[in-house]
Amino acid sequence: MRLTVPLGMALIGLLAACGAAGGGAAPAAGPDAAAAAAVPGYRTVAGIRLPGNATRWDYQLLDTRADRLYLAHEGANQIVVFDLAQQRVVGTVSGIESVQGLTLAPSLGRLYASATGRDEVAVIDVATGQVVARVPAGTAPDGLAYVSSLGRLFVSDSGGAGETVIDARTNRPLGRIELGDGVGNSQYDPFTGRVLVAVAGRHELAAIDPASSSVVARYPLPGCEGAHGVQVDVSSQDRAFIACEGNARLLGLDLDTGRVAATLEVGTGPDVLSLDPGLHRLYVASESGVLTVVDAAGSGPTVLTRGSAGPNAHSVAVDPDTHLVYLPLASVGGRSVLRVLAPQ
Repeated sequence: MRLTVPLGMALIGLLAACGAAGGGAAPAAGPDAAAAAAVPGYRTVAGIRLPGNATRWDYQLLDTRADRLYLAHEGANQIVVFDLAQQRVVGTVSGIESVQGLTLAPSLGRLYASATGRDEVAVIDVATGQVVARVPAGTAPDGLAYVSSLGRLFVSDSGGAGETVIDARTNRPLGRIELGDGVGNSQYDPFTGRVLVAVAGRHELAAIDPASSSVVARYPLPGCEGAHGVQVDVSSQDRAFIACEGNARLLGLDLDTGRVAATLEVGTGPDVLSLDPGLHRLYVASESGVLTVVDAAGSGPTVLTRGSAGPNAHSVAVDPDTHLVYLPLASVGGRSVLRVLAPQ
């Protein structure tokens, strides 16, 4: 597999040509005016055409060190690379079937992507855009969490009942951790040094010790149907947010006490979560297209605002430096579009 355009600094001038093909920023009005964003307190600053067909997008990964946003275009079996500084698409990595989860190992220069359609994790060299390895990873791998101190990758087995552990240095599976049915997203908590995994079938959040690959805690999630999305917040206290896709709820879990500190209503089918630590705002994207913004400061998170971000806007990423909010939309006027919002 190859990157259609290299990922190095030579890419900066790439989309002079791509703009003619729909790669440049376009006004928010125009063909997508009927589906314009309507989130109180936010304005649409761009609607950028994305390559590939008008099909489903999934997780995003924002790398502030390299000013890159990686977007999983699940329906097109590719990763789109977006330059945050230039606000341009600068490349694609193809051949990753039903790509969903993404994570990065900066010290290794590797990007990892769950190829759900092939039950594997694709290992991509960031410098060249080449897929350098493919590692078996359970059934329908989804969320990814990387523990840099151990060089280990933890992969949610969404089609099975556990977590696959991969040695990122050798690209070999190390084993499997049984968790229960309905495994959702995985996130590393740098405060506790644990990997947190939503387990819908048990209505709980499981905590894994990455060194021993064992479950060391299970936190009950009362009132949460279909626990899936997970976001760790260590900006003010050690807390995890869990999206309940079955009943449109967001739970704020205090990891010190193991108690649910808040239960909030969000859009139907909440999926991807993203945190802006500077503004203490949590973004909850949903399958219904409703974006909920939560004030995460203090001990009692509250809903700050809520509104329509666009059709099927279930994936969200926020740049902590610029506070811009990115939402890939599968089809706006028959084209995939990256909608960019800014707080007013």
